[in-house]
Order: sequence, then C-alpha cells, then structure tokens
Amino acid sequence: MLQHRWKLLSLALIGVIGIIAGVAYAVHPGETEVRVATMRLSDGSVEVAVQQRDADGSWGERQLPPARFLTPDVVGEWRVSSPVSVAVATAMADDAMSDAMSDASTMDAPGELYCIVHHGAANDPFWVTFNTVAAANAAELGLTNVEVHGEPNVADQAAAVMDCIDRGALGIASSIPDFDGMREALIAARTSGAFLVTFNSGAEFAGLVGSSVHYGLDDRSAGELAGRNFNDAGLTGTVLCVLHEPVNIGLEDRCDGLESEYSGSVERVQLPVSSLTDPVAAGTAIGGAIAEHEAAGVLVLNAELINTAIGTVQFLQSDAKVGAIGRSDASLVLVYEGHMLFAIDDGALPQASHVMLAMKNVDSSPSIRAMLALTATQAAETTVMLISPVVLNQAYIDNLPPGWQQGVCALAMQFAPGQVPSFCDQ
Repeated sequence: MLQHRWKLLSLALIGVIGIIAGVAYAVHPGETEVRVATMRLSDGSVEVAVQQRDADGSWGERQLPPARFLTPDVVGEWRVSSPVSVAVATAMADDAMSDAMSDASTMDAPGELYCIVHHGAANDPFWVTFNTVAAANAAELGLTNVEVHGEPNVADQAAAVMDCIDRGALGIASSIPDFDGMREALIAARTSGAFLVTFNSGAEFAGLVGSSVHYGLDDRSAGELAGRNFNDAGLTGTVLCVLHEPVNIGLEDRCDGLESEYSGSVERVQLPVSSLTDPVAAGTAIGGAIAEHEAAGVLVLNAELINTAIGTVQFLQSDAKVGAIGRSDASLVLVYEGHMLFAIDDGALPQASHVMLAMKNVDSSPSIRAMLALTATQAAETTVMLISPVVLNQAYIDNLPPGWQQGVCALAMQFAPGQVPSFCDQ
C-alpha cells in the first residue's frame, strides 16, 4: 500500500512539474523559482498546488489549479493539472525589447477550454439548431473558448473527447449514442478533473460514466406519446419506427416507447447511413417497408425525414399516417392540412441552453470546480434532467388563438413566397 501511495504521489508531482516547466521557459530571457506542494486527503486522493519564491526569498501563497486532484484509482497513467500562471522576472537589453514584451503580456489569454462533442451530422436540422444555439449562448455568457462539433462515427466522437482531455479542457459535454463506444473516453474525461456533462442520448448510462448532470429529451416518453397519438387516430395495423442512425440508444428508446403504448404492431426500419442527405435512398427504404408490412403508420425520428415520409406515402397512394419525433418550421401547416398526424418537439434549443449554462456555472465558480474534482468518481451523484415531450397535433391547433392562420400566411409570404400554404388563398 505504501508503494502504491508513493506511485500516486510521484504521478502528481511529475504532472504539475511538467506544467510549471512549460510556463517557466515560455518567456525568454529570465527565470523564476517554483516548488510543488501536495496534500493527501482522507479519501486517498492527492491535491497539488504551486508556490513561487518571492523577491525577498519567502514562498508565496499556494496557487491552486482548477483540476488539481489525483484520485486513488489512477495508477500507471499520466495526469496533469490545469495550467497556472507564473510570473517571470526578466532582464531586458533595451527599452524597445521591454516595450514589446510588455505589450505581449497585456494581450488577453484564451479562456478555459470547453468542448461540446455530439454524434450529430452537420446537415441534421436538430443538430444545426443545437450548434447555433450553443454558440450564441456561449457568446452571451462570456465563454470565449468553446468548441461545438459533431462526430457521427462513435469512434471519432470518443477520439474527439480524448483530444479535449489532452488539451486540458475544463468542461466536456458529450452525448452517449453508444455506451460501449463512449464509456472509456467519458470516464477518462471525468477522472481527469474536467466537468463532465452528458446530454441527448444515453440518460440511463450517465451515472455509469460519472456525468455530473444529464440533459435530454425523455425519449421513451416521446415514443409512448407517439403511440397514443396513433391509437387516438384509430390505427390498428403495423406502424414503422424509422431509424436514421445505425447506432443510437435514444432512437431505440423512442421505438421502445412506441411499442409499449401502440395497440398494434411495430416494425423497426433501418435507413441507409446517407438517409438525411439522400431522400431517394430514404424514400425507397420507407416505401419498401410500407409495402412489405402494409403499414398503417410511419413514425420518423428526425424532422429532416418528414417530407420524405409524406412524399413516399403520397407516391404509393397509401393510407398510412405519418408522425414525427422532431419538429420543423412547416410542421404546424402539415398537421393543419392533414399531411401528417403529429410532430413531437425534440428539444434542441433547451438542451443546448442547459449545457452552456452548466459550463458557465463551472467557469464562474472556483468552489464548484473544487467540488467537482473531489467527487470525480462519485457517479451516483449524477442528476438527470429530462424534457417532457410536447406534441403538435390537431388538438394543439384547435387551442391556438383565432387568426393564427393569417400570421402564418404573412410570414410565409415574406420569407418563403414559393411555399405559401394552400389555405392562404382562401
């Protein structure tokens, strides 16, 4: 046990010394003298700090990096603390060089790095909304170093999370479309001392990777709501549950919810990987399944597929009813005109907003950072916050205030004159 503790202590010392060395030699010429302070906590973890020698020879206050705790379970792996700023006394040859260095020292340093990594494709309307809202919220909240991007391939998504760890991200947010594929990277993120948020797919696995909080749509409830809406429309035959991604826990949860509530049978239809960018391939797969199962209904799980499903049904002259978990700008008109039964909001905007607010809370509160580091392995403390699904159907439209059609027509004529709803001519 003693040997094990010294190994932990050595890793902590080496990690912090590496950070200090990089900072101390970044300015030339000049040097400074620093030392590392360590303290073992009651849970066996090691806390590290940095002290700098003052001009009078005494040691200054301990500087505490935000990520500065080494947990007892980390053995044989390199771990580093967050960077700390160390002032370097320099002797300049002339006033010109002194002025140049002074100007450089007053430049704004980049803020702490925050990474938002998800599994969404660039053209997916849900993720387009998510990315846009997250970037806008980051700017409004004053977070100046935020990366938001999608990696549809699970291996690439996990690699992106590991890259953020290597670059010292203070906060990492990730979806969990595939638990086995993301587990190692997300656990590494949490044990690195970063603030880990999970969102969208994988709520049931958030605690197993040590996520502090998970935000997402209640996918199973959304599927159940879809099943009840098909029941209310009098459907009893087969409903297709259309999967547009090859691996996604959240989409499977939606189909599970549909199966649990719908009074008829449910068949899952796996679309080609290119389905969101290739409506012909998607329509062919959906049309084949409609014919094979004599489907009474089609549930798509992405707003991008709504028009494809409606067009396919119309082309086949099928009586199948279309529903969607995913809502487009045209959903209100499509339901009103009878082209689809319902559309369930999939919550892109609130998910993005909650993730960025969580990052801001960490950025602005040193005490929260310290708390997160201390509880890095306590997965049981994960908070799961799920958005209750809201459906847009005929009953929703019946409760809209009088005159809503005129407002829709005015907006359509202004922004999409080629797509004005048919009822605007009445």
